[in-house]
Parts: sequence; C-alpha cells; structure tokens
Amino acid sequence: MRVQSAAKINLVLNVLARRADHYHELRAVLQTVSLCDYLDFARAQTLEIHAPVGITAELEQNLIYRAARKFLDRYTPGAGVRITLTKNIPLAAGLAGGSTDCAGALIGLNEFLAVHAPPEELEEIADSLGSDTAYCLRGGTYLATGRGELLQKLPELPKMTGLILKPPFPLSTAAVYARFSGQNTPCDLSAYERGEAAAHLALNMRNDLTVPALSLRPELKDYLRRVEQTSPAVCQMSGSGPAIFAFYPHISARDTAVAALSRTCEVYPVETVQTAQKILYD
Repeated sequence: MRVQSAAKINLVLNVLARRADHYHELRAVLQTVSLCDYLDFARAQTLEIHAPVGITAELEQNLIYRAARKFLDRYTPGAGVRITLTKNIPLAAGLAGGSTDCAGALIGLNEFLAVHAPPEELEEIADSLGSDTAYCLRGGTYLATGRGELLQKLPELPKMTGLILKPPFPLSTAAVYARFSGQNTPCDLSAYERGEAAAHLALNMRNDLTVPALSLRPELKDYLRRVEQTSPAVCQMSGSGPAIFAFYPHISARDTAVAALSRTCEVYPVETVQTAQKILYD
C-alpha cells in the first residue's frame, strides 16, 4: 500500500504575540498543493523506516518514526511494518514536508493495519508531533490559529495553477522566528471566510516571516524577483521559507514561467488540491 502526502503553502501567515509556551500566536490560511511525497507500507518483523540520504540520521528524531512508534504503541504493540519514503518535497523549505510525511504515516498505518482509529484520535497524536501535522491529515483550505493546531474549515478556493521555486539553501524555522520582532495586528480574513478571496487574491495574501527570512538570507530577494518577472497573478514566500509559490491566470502562462525559471532554479509545477493524504493500492 502507498500513501501520497501533499505539500502545504501559506496564503496568509500572520504572526502575533509570543505565548507563554514561547510559541507565537498565529493566524494562517493554509492550502495543499499537488507536490507530493510517497510512503510505501509493507509487512516486517519490526518497525523499519527507509528514507533517502539527508533525512534525519537519528531514527528517534525522524518524524515518520515518531508518528509510527506512537501509533503502534497505542493500537498494535509488537506489530512490524516497513515504511519507505520517496521524497519530492524539498527539505527545510516552508512546505510542511516533514509534517505531511508524519500525517501520511498515521493515515497509512491506520489503513494498512486495519485499526480504524477515528480522525480525532489521529489528530491527537498529530498534535503531539508538530503544529502543522493535524492540518496535514486533512488538507484543503483551512484557517489555523493558536500555534497552528486549531483548525477551522474555510470555503475551498477554486483550483489554481502555479509553481513552487526552491532556492538552493534551507532556512531553519526556529532561526527565522528568532529574527521576528515587533507585534503585528491581526489581519482581516473575512474574504476567505466568505469564500471571496480568490477574486482578489493578491490583496488577501501576507507572510509576516518574509522580512526575518530576508534578514537571514538577503539573496532570497533575488529569487522573489525572478518569479515576479514571470508576471504571476500572485507570488509569495511560503511559511518560514525559503520556498516561493506563484499562481498564474492560465496554465500556458505557468508552463512558460516553469520553462524560464527551471534553467537556473529548482522549480515544481503545482495546482491546488483539496486533500493532503491519498491512499493508493497496487
């Protein structure tokens, strides 16, 4: 059995005051896109995680391992499973690649081992593993508040065609937040709540982490400029960066932009999707 796990972008990332637990209060509009990793599940004697070189070397720190270990200890102690990760979502890019793989492990084990745990129990495990993980069990268009774990369904945006550009350097989420200063005011999300944001998407997008990311990596500005030169309808850094997404009015315009940018950059054509996890069978 295989699970297809989708990347996430932030249409809005509004960073507010620091909380007592040292996280920041967030207001974020999240959207899944078609760039995916794959997790393959097979029977084994013990829990085995096979991941590409470059993923966390310490097994106990690997999010897939941690998700699987929590799931197995709770529902099927002693069960053996081999999970093999095929990685397409760039690492440390602001696309929730680790979180969606973690969610894919929970969805996949629930199906593969026929546990039938209810969604609220999977989300309880997901919340213990990271702020984006519960969202990555769902996918589509959502408002996330708190530290990102409180989810409210928003009207789905119409399908949009775009691209993701990954600059040739990572950005640490912790390092970017450490550079964040000041106190932002909550932004107006009423257009998303009414399902009207797509008509004027450029006026309804925001990422409060762009400035701190640029302070760490000033060359990020050049990559934003390269995408903007392809005349997208909208363009913005996702999450804590450095990945940049853009949407175009027509697929032909997107394909022209991908062809131009891919000569010198790592570029992925994408479209918006309404689910983060999809179970596939041979």
